Amino acid sequence: MKDFLKFHLRHNFLLRTEIKKIDGYFQLNSLKEKQNEAFLKLIKAAKKTKFYPSFYEKNEVDIHQIYSLDDLEKLPILEKRYIKENPSSFLSTKRHITKTKGYTSGSTGSPLMVYRDFKSILKENSYVWWYRQRAGLSIQDRKVSLRGDLDRNKLFYFDKAANTLFISSYHLNKKKLLQIIEKITEFQPKALLAYPSSAFTLASLLEEDNKELVIPLVFTSSESLLAFQKEKIQQCFQAKIFDWYGTAERTIALYSEKGKYYEPPLYSLNEYKTNKIITTSFINTLFPLINYQVNDVVGHQNIYDEERKSIEIDRIQGRIEDYILLPDGSRIGRMDVAFKNIKGIKQAQIIQHSIQKVEVLLVTKDFTVEEEEKLLQNLKDRLGEQMKLSISKVNEGELQQSENKKFKFVISKLNKK
Repeated sequence: MKDFLKFHLRHNFLLRTEIKKIDGYFQLNSLKEKQNEAFLKLIKAAKKTKFYPSFYEKNEVDIHQIYSLDDLEKLPILEKRYIKENPSSFLSTKRHITKTKGYTSGSTGSPLMVYRDFKSILKENSYVWWYRQRAGLSIQDRKVSLRGDLDRNKLFYFDKAANTLFISSYHLNKKKLLQIIEKITEFQPKALLAYPSSAFTLASLLEEDNKELVIPLVFTSSESLLAFQKEKIQQCFQAKIFDWYGTAERTIALYSEKGKYYEPPLYSLNEYKTNKIITTSFINTLFPLINYQVNDVVGHQNIYDEERKSIEIDRIQGRIEDYILLPDGSRIGRMDVAFKNIKGIKQAQIIQHSIQKVEVLLVTKDFTVEEEEKLLQNLKDRLGEQMKLSISKVNEGELQQSENKKFKFVISKLNKK
């Protein structure tokens, strides 16, 4: 009953209505008028927050003198640190019973909290399902999910309402492989919904064991999809891959199609800089984020695709992480979840020195013994008791960077094949 209610709250006539709206945007000659309307709604919401009026005043901008998208260039850049300092100051109303908290992935080692309401969750879900349907997947089609929904204690869970078989990514190893293959073969899914690292891990295990699984569609998200991952996933599952790039703050989304990435219409307005992206989200007026800086990088030739109403994106760089390799052969990604709700951590980095030794570097402020114990327990829950864990408190300058100066949250010192 719980699964049924949860499913129908997120998949109903409201979702279908929103998807039709998205389809309708492609019929417009220009998105400028709709973008302007959405922007002015954001400004109206921003006027009701504690943050924006004073923030703009400090930067010599009168929030009441913003009349159209043409004024966007006058507005200061919104950095992540402002939200971290006081997230509730970004709320446009205090009377939202339905507001929920969300947390960024912390791929930079520094997660933050944002707020959403039913309307913004509905809009995000409608864009995701608009894309999946565009790729050939219906809501009621059979799906396998490898997205970290299950913990170490459960290998499988079937959600009948969503027609989705959940598989625990903690058990992606040779010992469980045959059991996983049998379950997926019996289920005959049309699609796999997965983190790139999880889909790649399963594909690698299949290749090592000379096995194949036929899953026609693979939808990846939440991590960078690397070229070598894509090739192996396509080969081992005989699949077409559809990748969705987004941020947990929901300020930007990009979808892959025929080797390029594109902006879904009216999701956000984006400006692509050399070393960052400046985004303005149109889907969340409860927690408006305007001219928000995202530290990922994309490559493009400034080519506009009229049919898709979007600039063509050639590649996405960012959030590239190594795995933690466990003694039993399991590969664990998405280590950022272990840091959620832990207070006193400004930045973090995980380094695997050997098959049984992981060091956690922390830049902290007012980090208590109790929070450290919680963090260690979270890490043990993800990595198991066999892994030797140590925590080192360091200055920010002692965190390691890659050759191109990009910060990596997880670094493996193990020799890689």
